[in-house]
Amino acid sequence: MAQNNPPSSIEVNQALQQVLNVWDRIRVNSPIYDFLLSGVNVYHAEEGSFCAKLQVGPKHLNSKGTLHGVFSACVTDWAGGLAIASCGLESTGVSTNININYLSTATMGDWLEIKGYANKVGKSLAFTTITVSKCTSSGDTTLVAQGSHTKYIKTR
Repeated sequence: MAQNNPPSSIEVNQALQQVLNVWDRIRVNSPIYDFLLSGVNVYHAEEGSFCAKLQVGPKHLNSKGTLHGVFSACVTDWAGGLAIASCGLESTGVSTNININYLSTATMGDWLEIKGYANKVGKSLAFTTITVSKCTSSGDTTLVAQGSHTKYIKTR
C-alpha cells in the first residue's frame, strides 16, 4: 500500500511498469477487455493507484447514444485489478463483489479519466475504488461512475 511519504520517481516508474506488464498479460486472455479497452492509455501509477484515459467510441455506447452501463462495470473490474497490480502483485484475483454507482454520462468523443485505488490489499482479499470521470473542454471533470470492487487474491 501507499506510504505517507511521496514515492520516488524510481518507485513510480516501477509501479507504472508493473501495471503495464499486467495489463499486457491480461489483455491477451480477455477478449472483452481487449475489445472495450483497446484504446486505453495507462499513463501514471504509483503504489496503490493508477490513472488512465480513454476516448468514448461507438462500441462504448448504448442504444440512446450514451455510455453503456456494462462499459462502466467492465472498467470497474479491470481497474480494480490494475490497482492491485500497482501494489506489486502479478495475479490480480477473482471478483467477489462489485458495485457501480452511475452518476452522469458521457457521449461519443468524450475523454474519460479512469482512476483505480487499492484501498487495502490483505492476505486473501483486496478492496478497491474506481472512478470514471468525463473531462470537459474547460479542463474540469464530471464524475460519471464510481465503483467498488472486492477481489479474492492468492495468499502472498
